[in-house]
Amino acid sequence: MAVTANILQRTFRLRCGDSEGTCFTLDVDNKRYLVTARHVVSGIGRESTVEIAQNGAWLPLDVEIVGNGDNGVDVSVLAPQLIFGAAHPLEATSVNLTLAEDVYFLGFPFGMSHDVGDLNAGFPIPLVKKGIVSALEFGDGLILLDGHNNPGFSGGPVIRMGASNEPVVIGLVSAYRSERQPILDSTGQPVPFSYDTNTGIVFVCDARHIHQLVSRNPIGIDAS
Repeated sequence: MAVTANILQRTFRLRCGDSEGTCFTLDVDNKRYLVTARHVVSGIGRESTVEIAQNGAWLPLDVEIVGNGDNGVDVSVLAPQLIFGAAHPLEATSVNLTLAEDVYFLGFPFGMSHDVGDLNAGFPIPLVKKGIVSALEFGDGLILLDGHNNPGFSGGPVIRMGASNEPVVIGLVSAYRSERQPILDSTGQPVPFSYDTNTGIVFVCDARHIHQLVSRNPIGIDAS
């Protein structure tokens, strides 16, 4: 599967206060929206300003909240007040997704990226990682992946190959499952310290949550 420009040029590094993560643009009914994980923009006001990485700096971006996921679902949809990035077609749906299918997720782990300069209007290109679908509809609209998520991928798009051989967004990265492990001394006995390990289970919020939020409050600006 080729990760093509229609997703690479819609994926951005996002900062909101002290929080950093990933976001991506999506056009619904020819209106532009910005999608990320809710915890990345926690505490944002109805009308606020976030920042998008460009040319080695942070570009202020005025946004309005379209909606946040119900019952703690880790999705936020924003309406940017500026059109930026590519306008390549991009579909968002998990319909026909199957167990053990290969998927890819994009983002900026630890702030890492590719700098391609003017080839992407100064916006950094995200890193791409691979996983497989481990469980469908796990809990409230969660998809589980076998993959290795890192801090900074939160809010990034998760994609599969669609019928037209173009990427389709099935959801967005929320978190990963961690497990607390004891630290042992030289004799193999636990000391009063522990650490968290990444289990390789990635939590993904289903794309249907994005469409639910947009349908309730379709305030995106004209994307044409």
